[in-house]
Amino acid sequence: MKFLSKKGITLRFSISVLVISAVVLTMIIEIISAIQVNRSSLISSYLQNNDQYARKLAANTGNLLTTMRQNLIAITAILKRGSYSNSALLDDLFQENRQYFNSIFIANEDRVIQATSPNTSGVHQGDKLTSEVSKRAIKAKAPFISEPYLSKSGRYIILVSAPIFNSKGVYKGFVGGTIYLEEKNVLNTLLEEHFFGNGSYVFVVEKTGHIIFHPDKNRVGQAVSKNHVVQKVLKGNYGSERVTNSKQHDFFAGYAFDPISSWGIVAQTPVSVIDGPLSDLIRRMLSQSMIFLIPILLVGWWMASRIAKPLHMLANYSEEATINLDKSRELPEIRSSYYEVRLLYRSVRIAFQNLNEDMNQLRDEVHIDGLTGLSNRKAFDKVMDKWINKHVPYSLVLLDIDHFKQVNDTYGHLIGDEVLRFLSRLMEEVSGEDSHVFRYGGEEFAILVKHEETSHALRTAERVRKILAATVSPTGEAITISAGIATFPDHALDAHELIRQADRALYQSKLDGRNRTTVSDGD
Repeated sequence: MKFLSKKGITLRFSISVLVISAVVLTMIIEIISAIQVNRSSLISSYLQNNDQYARKLAANTGNLLTTMRQNLIAITAILKRGSYSNSALLDDLFQENRQYFNSIFIANEDRVIQATSPNTSGVHQGDKLTSEVSKRAIKAKAPFISEPYLSKSGRYIILVSAPIFNSKGVYKGFVGGTIYLEEKNVLNTLLEEHFFGNGSYVFVVEKTGHIIFHPDKNRVGQAVSKNHVVQKVLKGNYGSERVTNSKQHDFFAGYAFDPISSWGIVAQTPVSVIDGPLSDLIRRMLSQSMIFLIPILLVGWWMASRIAKPLHMLANYSEEATINLDKSRELPEIRSSYYEVRLLYRSVRIAFQNLNEDMNQLRDEVHIDGLTGLSNRKAFDKVMDKWINKHVPYSLVLLDIDHFKQVNDTYGHLIGDEVLRFLSRLMEEVSGEDSHVFRYGGEEFAILVKHEETSHALRTAERVRKILAATVSPTGEAITISAGIATFPDHALDAHELIRQADRALYQSKLDGRNRTTVSDGD
């Protein structure tokens, strides 16, 4: 049996494709599920790790700055016992603190340098400090950590200072320790330990949103206050989230705030770091799945052949029998272990016996309006002719929705369709057992009321009209109808004339102001 015949796709081919599709789709779903689970796990892990890193580094940074400040306070205590301009003493103190500061200096209350170490710091004894930071240190008369600023020597630095008071408590100036942000300093000694080969790194921002530490030295001093995470951390928040940085790169970021310095610590890992493990996972799952794919396909092909063969025989018989309805032909003998095939085999004869009934049913369905579910114009003409031929007295009610074009223009054709269905249901509920409801065409409907008295049809039409006028339609407000009534045989003796009389009465209802019912006068 071929997979493809001249007349279309064979069942064997379809079943084989179905088996392959099921296996492949199952494999894809499993891979996607595994990827999603692992992706979520990796994301959660990186976010959690970076959050913990940032908190740890914030604590370490706070401890470091506390130690630096305490060392400067200890230096001021030593200076009380000696000369503030003793360069040799300051050199010794600097050597003990060089792991913390790039330079140390002593300034008096007039901001004049009394001593400095090392000599390469860029300022010298007798120089006067002019920076706003030095003025603030003098004014504070308390331990002080500055924001980054550009020094007289051209370095981008942070100043940590402690006030000097003599034995009588008189303020004499301050000791300043500097951190050169663009050179090797205590911060990058602490923070560079957390720079990983996968692209993860740590950066630090001070309270104005400027970077004071970054693995890329060119980034030091840049303003990043628009960064969403930076905004959060400088408000004193802690946490982790996925973020797009100022360079439009995606990261898993953890952040923590150091209250001692008012600095924000951000540890982040590029989102792309999870691509490698996920690619490895996909390769492993594909290689493992292929081991089972070929046996499953062979079994599927064998089952497809067994299922398709008897069905193919039945299909050929049905095709020949349909083409040659006047020629009888015995069904071929089919033996199958499948219940459905045996049942189908027994049902084929019954199916052809009932073919005529099915065709009649199809003819009936042709008389149904697709939008409203009511009988359509063909059914309407058929019923009228039948009743007239049998001399059955009845009335024809033609009704039309008032201003329906305005409904479509205002609310759209979809609401217009809902209005037509709404009216159809209402007419079916109100009309009664002796009435038949039809969609005549467009927004026009017809009701055939089997009764000798015109008044019976009038009551039916009026019930529909009044209920409709008092009911909220799909437009959100009530709609109205106009109706015309003509009766056989009182007003006409044939269908064409009866429709004309009812239509004239409907037109008169429109002329008289709509939302009313008019009975034909028979003229």
